[in-house]
Amino acid sequence: MKKTTNLVWGGRFEYNSSNLLKRINNSISFDHNLVEEDIKLNKSYAKSLFKAKIINANELKKINVALDDLKLEVKKKNFKFSDDYEDIHMNVEMELKKRIGRLAGKLHTGKSRNDQVATDVKLWIKEKLKNVINKIIKIQKTIIKKSESNLNVIMPGFTHSQNAQPILYAHYLLSFFEMFERDKKRAKQLLENIDECPLGSGALAGTNFYEIDRKELAKNLGFKKPTENSLDSVSDRDFVIEFLFLLSILSMHFSRISEDFIIWSGSAYEFLKFPDNLCTGSSIMPQKKNPDAAELVRSKCGRIYSSLFNLLIIQKSLPSGYSKDLQEDKEPLFDAFKTIDLLLDIVNEMIGSVIINKIKMYNLSKKGYMTATDLADWIVKKTDYTFREAHNITGKIVLMAEKKKKLLSELSLKEFKTIEPKINKDIFNYVSIENSVARKNSYGGTNINQVIKAIKRAKKKI
Repeated sequence: MKKTTNLVWGGRFEYNSSNLLKRINNSISFDHNLVEEDIKLNKSYAKSLFKAKIINANELKKINVALDDLKLEVKKKNFKFSDDYEDIHMNVEMELKKRIGRLAGKLHTGKSRNDQVATDVKLWIKEKLKNVINKIIKIQKTIIKKSESNLNVIMPGFTHSQNAQPILYAHYLLSFFEMFERDKKRAKQLLENIDECPLGSGALAGTNFYEIDRKELAKNLGFKKPTENSLDSVSDRDFVIEFLFLLSILSMHFSRISEDFIIWSGSAYEFLKFPDNLCTGSSIMPQKKNPDAAELVRSKCGRIYSSLFNLLIIQKSLPSGYSKDLQEDKEPLFDAFKTIDLLLDIVNEMIGSVIINKIKMYNLSKKGYMTATDLADWIVKKTDYTFREAHNITGKIVLMAEKKKKLLSELSLKEFKTIEPKINKDIFNYVSIENSVARKNSYGGTNINQVIKAIKRAKKKI
């Protein structure tokens, strides 16, 4: 079938694209998300074209007015994207042609969709990174608030999912503050790493229009500098991979705290309860209250991982320069951000609204001989035994207590002495869970004064 000519690239073709090609080739169904970035890019590029004397002042004004009107329509959701134009760049250009005629064609002078899309995606990610940072800070503030209101709550600390040593619940919460702090730092570092503008790289080799000042163009778009190599610029998606990697680690941290809360909300622990608004019921069991929000946070971590793996797989076999495979970066990117944006809100609400059971936490802290290390440390401090010898002695004392079905603090001095005669009554200052927590007074430890200091440091970080 003879063509009716694609208005952007059809001059060299004799026949129309098949409907199958259109279905697989068109990206406007998802890259419409870049419309604001594309409008911003075109406004800055028009300014560069004017300075390069490729368009005049009157033409610049017409382009800016048309782009401003289009941006307003987009914000009001009055603009309809057309499947007739395969991507966001063609949609914007064809819409401008309707409004300002042939002048719209001048706007593409010296640039390619290759450098254009790379720039659009970078602009989009820069804005989303700021959103992620702000929401992480919001979660960190919630953690600080909950830590301050639960300073005296003792709970079991776990290793291998077994009772290990007693800690403060505030200390537990602050461990996630630090995880999120690393996520925040990664996001800020990524903002620095991607602050180079690809626009002006052309299709791969640069532009013939040397009058276009790439440094000024980068500055106008909010970048620190232009990219260094045009060939690299059009095919680089490292910044997308890094963004997805950041979201993957962040979602992993969300999954971990969700896992803790899910387990602790069960009848085996009863450490906490989820509020009704974060739970659902069962269609058959009337008594059920299921922590669905937390479970979905946990599962959606895998969804974000898959977006990262998707792009890594796409990139691994690409030759130098732009290939259409890179169109496939956007759907996983947009989906991953949409997912993490929701998780950021849910995790914040979850941390802030779970109701903890202080008594259950405290009572379970008494089980599992969690002050055994304190006992071994006492033996080292008060005798000439090495820690390995003290460890062996303590193991025998724990075994005795286990057989007698007693806590370490419930053993008599006489019982302690049957294992180690050097033990004296001072040992009882070491084997209570309260004293165990209090003695962890090293920097970053679970002692209440150290936790208070950690909260002060945390406040400075946000």
